[in-house]
Amino acid sequence: MHMEQFLKRVAYGIFLYHKHIVIIFSLLTIISLITIFNMEIRSDIIDVLPAKNKAVAQFKDVMEKYGTVDNVVIVIEADGNRIDEQIDLIEDLAKRLIASPLIEYVDYSPLKSQSDFFLKHFPLFLDENGLKHLTEKLTPVGIERQIRYNRQRLLSPFSSPFDYELIAKDPLNIADSIRNSFVRSNKNELDLSMGYYFTPDYSTALIFAKPKGKSKDMAFVKNLKKELDSIAALAMKGNGNPTNVSVGFTGGYLLSENVREIIKHDIISSSAVSVFLIALLIWLAYRVRVKILLVFGFVLLTSLTMTVSFAYLLFGNINIVTSVVIIAVMAGLYVDYSMHTVKRYSDELRKYNDPLQALEIAIAKTGSAIILSGLTTSLSFFSIIVTKFKGLYELGIVSGIGVILCLITTLLLMNSLLVWISKYGLQNIQFEKPGKKAPYGFDNLASLIEKKHRYIVLTGIVLVIVAGLGISQLRFDNNPDNLAPKDSSAIALGKKISGKIGKKGEPLTIVIKNKDNNALTADFDILEKVLPQWKKEGLIEDYHSLGMLMPASSVQSIRIDKRKEFMKSVFSLDSIEKTVTNVLEKNNFDYDKSYLHKYLTGILDALNNTEFIGLKEIETIPAPMISRFYNKDDSSIAAYLYPTKRGWDKQTLDVFQEYVQSKGANWILVGKPILVGEIKSPIIWGSVLATALTIFSDLVIIYWYFRKVWYVALVLLPVILGFVLTMGSMGYMNIPFNFINIGTIALIFGFGVDYGIHVMQAYIGEEKMDIGNALRISGKNVMMCAATTIAGCGSLMTAKFTGIASIGPVLTIGAIACACTALIVLPSVIYLNKSRFQHEGF
Repeated sequence: MHMEQFLKRVAYGIFLYHKHIVIIFSLLTIISLITIFNMEIRSDIIDVLPAKNKAVAQFKDVMEKYGTVDNVVIVIEADGNRIDEQIDLIEDLAKRLIASPLIEYVDYSPLKSQSDFFLKHFPLFLDENGLKHLTEKLTPVGIERQIRYNRQRLLSPFSSPFDYELIAKDPLNIADSIRNSFVRSNKNELDLSMGYYFTPDYSTALIFAKPKGKSKDMAFVKNLKKELDSIAALAMKGNGNPTNVSVGFTGGYLLSENVREIIKHDIISSSAVSVFLIALLIWLAYRVRVKILLVFGFVLLTSLTMTVSFAYLLFGNINIVTSVVIIAVMAGLYVDYSMHTVKRYSDELRKYNDPLQALEIAIAKTGSAIILSGLTTSLSFFSIIVTKFKGLYELGIVSGIGVILCLITTLLLMNSLLVWISKYGLQNIQFEKPGKKAPYGFDNLASLIEKKHRYIVLTGIVLVIVAGLGISQLRFDNNPDNLAPKDSSAIALGKKISGKIGKKGEPLTIVIKNKDNNALTADFDILEKVLPQWKKEGLIEDYHSLGMLMPASSVQSIRIDKRKEFMKSVFSLDSIEKTVTNVLEKNNFDYDKSYLHKYLTGILDALNNTEFIGLKEIETIPAPMISRFYNKDDSSIAAYLYPTKRGWDKQTLDVFQEYVQSKGANWILVGKPILVGEIKSPIIWGSVLATALTIFSDLVIIYWYFRKVWYVALVLLPVILGFVLTMGSMGYMNIPFNFINIGTIALIFGFGVDYGIHVMQAYIGEEKMDIGNALRISGKNVMMCAATTIAGCGSLMTAKFTGIASIGPVLTIGAIACACTALIVLPSVIYLNKSRFQHEGF
C-alpha cells in the first residue's frame, strides 16, 4: 500500500499549509480570468473539420476566395410581391451603404455598378432578338416612340425623381434591350428587367455589399452589424416606415455574428443548467451547507479558468466545439472527484471528530481511486486527437489537461478548503451533528443482489443481446446542415432567398486555375459548353457561371458576326443625334447637349466595336457579383452547379469528378457533398481508433493498480456492457451519429470505467470484503457521479448548435448505462465469485 502511505503524507502537508494553498490557487484563478478575457472563440464551423484533409482545404479555399464568406447581402422583402414599388427605399439603402466607412463597395443594380463596362461592351450581351430590338430603337420611328413613352411616364401621377434620373441618363432606354437579353438567358434566376436584383416573384430585392474588414474579425463584425441595423432603420424611417416591407441581412459576416451570439447563448445556457443541476444534486444527496456549495463552485471556477488559460497558451484561441462542451462536461467530471472527497472526509470527521485524521483517511482511501479515474478519463480525452477532426482534436487536448487540473485542484484546493471550514466541527460542512449515523440507501439493493444475483446476470446477458440487435439500426447522419446552429436568421434568410430564385440544395463548385489568361479563357469556353449540356441531360437543375456577366468567347464571336449583319445599314451619328434632339424639343424635354452627344457616341462606338471581352476587362468591374465567379489574385474562375430534385447521387458525382479529373490539375470540384464523402471514412475510423486507444490505456492503468487480470476484467465489465447498451439504445431511439458526436464515444470509456473502479476499490480496499459494505461506501458516490455527468453532458442538449447538442444524448445514455451496470451487474458478478475474492485477497 505504498500509494496510501504517499497520500497520507500529502494529506499531512495539506493540513499544515492549507491556507497557503488556498491563497496560491486564488491568485492562479485571478490570473487565469485575466487571461481568458483576451481569448478569441473561432466561430467558423470549418475550423472544427480535419485540418490537413485535402477536400477540407479546397472547400475552405473556395469559400474564402469566391465571396461566399466575406460578403453581406441586404434583403428587402415586400408583401404582395410588389418590391418594384420600393425603388426609392432600395436607392436610399444603397446610397447609405456607399457612404458607410465600413463598406468597400456596393452592387445594387447590374447596370449602374457596371455602367462604363456595359456602355462599352453592351452589344456582346445582346442575343439576336435583343440586337434586333436595339436597331429598331435607333430608327427615327423607334426614337420618337421611346421619347413619347418617356414623356407619358414622367407625366404619370406615379412618376418619381428616380424616373426622371433614369430617363435623363438613358433617353433611348438602351438598358431595356440589355435587360431583356439577361431575362431570356437567366429566366430562372434573378429578375433584372427593372435594373435591380429582384427575385422572379417580385417579392424581394437584393443588394450586395463588400465590407472593408474580415469576417473573422469579430470586433469589426460587431460594429458592422450595428452599422447595418442603423442604415436599415434610417432608410426605413426616411421612406415612411412602410409596414409591408422588411430589411434583413445574410452572408458570411452576418453568419459570423449570428454564430457569436449563439455560442454566447450556448455557453451561458449549458453552463447555467449544468451548474444549477449539479448544485441541486449535491445539496439533495449530501445535505451540505451553502458554504460547501460555494467551495464546490470556487474549485470548479479555478479548474475551468486554469484549463481555458492552458488552451490560450497552447492555441491562442478555441473553436466553437471546445468553447461550449468543455464547461458543461468538465463541470460534471470535476464534481465527481470532489464528491468522493467531501463525503469521505465528512464521514471520517463525524466518526473521529479530528480534522487531520479525517483528512488522512479520506485522501488515503479515496485518493487512489480518484487518481486512477482521473488518469483513465484524461487519457480518453487525449485519445480523441487521433480522429484528425480539428474540433475534437483541440477538445481532447484541452479537456485532457483539464481533467488533470481537476485532479490537482480536488486533492489540494478542495481538501485545503475543507480543513479550513471544518476547524470547528462537522456542522460547518453538513447539517448532521457529529456522531449522528450517516444514512445509507443501498442495503435493499445489496439484499436484492445477494438473493437474485444469478437472475440479474442472466438479465444483463439478455439485454446485451437485445442491444446488439439495436446496434444494427444505428445510422450516420451525413448532412452537414444538421450540425449548423438553429435559430440563425442569416442561415434562414439565405435558404429563403435560394428557394425564391429556384436554387434548392447544396451546389457543387467547379474551379479552374491558370496563371495564363489565354489558357484560362479557353478553359472557360470549354466549361460554358459543357454546363448547358449537363443541364439538358438532367444531371443538374441549373448553374451559375461567369457566363452571366461575360459571354464565352465562342458566344461573343457569334454575336459579333450577327451584329455585322444587322449593321450593314450604317447608322450615322449626325442623323441619329439630329433626330433625337428634334424629338426631345418637340416633346418639351430639357437636355444636356454635351451629355447627349457623349451618350449617342458611346452607343455607336459600342455597336462598331469588334473587340472581345476578356478577363482583363472584367477585372475593372468593382462588383461582388464578379468576385463570386472570378478571382484575379488567384487567376481562377468558378461555376456553381445546382442539383435536381433527386439531389446528388453517387453516379452523378462520379460523372462530374471523372470529367474534372480528365481536365488536369487546374480543374477542381468542391462542395459539401464532396466534402462529406471525403471526411466521413477518416472520422469514423479515427473514432474507432480513439476508442481502442482508450480501452488499451484503461487496461494498462487498471492493471498497474490492481495487478490482477481478473480484477481488470471486472472493472471494465460495466463500461463494456454500458457501451453496448448505449449503442443499442441509440439504434432503437433513432439517435444518429454525426461528424461531431461520433468522436466523443471514447469518452464513455473514460468516465464509464470510473464507476467500476469505485465499486471494486470499495469492495477490495476495505478490511472486510462485503458487497453490501462496498455499495454503502461507493453506491451513492457512483450514482451521484453519473447524475452530475448527466447534468453536465445533458445540458449540452440546450445548445442551439445542433452538432454540439447531439453530444448530449450520447454521453447521457452512456452515463446511465454504465452506472446501472456498475451498481447492479458488477456487484452480482462479484457476489457470484465472492469465494474467489476471499481466497485471493488484494
